[in-house]
Amino acid sequence: MSDATDPARSVPLDGRNIDQHLGALRGEGALQRIGHVDEARPFERRPWRREATADDDSYYGLPLLKESVWKWPIPTYFYVGGLAGASAALGAAASLFGRGKLPRISRRARFIAAAGAAASAGLLIEDLGMRTRFIYMLRVFRPTSPMNLGTWLLSAFGGCAAAALLPGRIGDAAALASGVVGLPLTSYTGVLLANTAVPLWQEARTTLPPAFVASAAASAASAFEMMSLGPREGRVIRRMAIAGKLAELLNDLAMEREVSRVELVGEPLRRGASGLLWRAATVCKISSLIASLLPRKPRWARIAGGVLGTAGALATRFAVLQGGKASARDPHAAFALQR
Repeated sequence: MSDATDPARSVPLDGRNIDQHLGALRGEGALQRIGHVDEARPFERRPWRREATADDDSYYGLPLLKESVWKWPIPTYFYVGGLAGASAALGAAASLFGRGKLPRISRRARFIAAAGAAASAGLLIEDLGMRTRFIYMLRVFRPTSPMNLGTWLLSAFGGCAAAALLPGRIGDAAALASGVVGLPLTSYTGVLLANTAVPLWQEARTTLPPAFVASAAASAASAFEMMSLGPREGRVIRRMAIAGKLAELLNDLAMEREVSRVELVGEPLRRGASGLLWRAATVCKISSLIASLLPRKPRWARIAGGVLGTAGALATRFAVLQGGKASARDPHAAFALQR
């Protein structure tokens, strides 16, 4: 046993002052657990890659990059955070420019923003495995790090969204602040993905953030489409839904064209589970847009349009995540992107 550790306290005594509890394999780190030592050195045999597009004669049959270990809470957070940020911005605009004629939108947007902020923090903590890891990310402020900046954005947004539930001028001022902070909250996740070496995400660096912003706006409009609103408020939401869903489809098309400039990089959006999710998301979005374009539609049609829009936004997030994992497993894509 090393004399650098007190066996009674299990705390290093060599001056590092490291809390060993933080190193526990929990959350996304648990997916890196090695059951057998041989699995950590897979150089004698080529690993099985079901969705990788690489041939066996590339990079010794091994992936060049390490695929993401993010679990389902992360793409869910991408959706919930975007929905909350866009709803806060919509509520702030309704309060600022609605002249008191859009009270339901303003009031319900505050509740969606507050609930979304709380759910977003919970999803991130679920992925990290423990609350202290989220809190420790706030020890520094690093604008050059999308992940660190996103943590600060979410924390500031959560505080403003919670204060927006208060009555009076304090709540109104906090609602405006949450709307301002909510706008970058809808886009920073796209910047976070693009700021990696994963070929699919890196190649989409100019279109992925706008695609997430448009999807967040469409998600907020879809959520309000499923609610009971007055005639004036219904018209506002319908216009937002049409604009947001159309922008979402156009940005998705632009992103698909951008990543397909290098054929192997865009392959995950056409094949495998990620390709299936991407196509399903497109079908849902087109159907939702058609439902929103109908001038006089019954309530069930509005609800159907909102459900389809929500399903399309969620499927997009999961498609992008799964596509990034498949792209990381493809050494050919990483090499082709550098040439």
